[in-house]
Amino acid sequence: MIPMNMVTPPPELAAITALQSRLVSALRPILPEHALLWEPEDTIPYECDGLAAYRRMPLAVATPIKF
Repeated sequence: MIPMNMVTPPPELAAITALQSRLVSALRPILPEHALLWEPEDTIPYECDGLAAYRRMPLAVATPIKF
């Protein structure tokens, strides 16, 4: 039994986390370390592309290799 005051993640969070892990693992060999962002504090600026009504946190962000 789960205590009432215990915060449990939604069931879909585990699936999203697993998908993110697979995506990052696939991109790591291809992109330099500085060009791949996946931590929440790094991807928050990319959750909206100008349409604030359609916000969604990206699983990962691939930035240009040359700035």
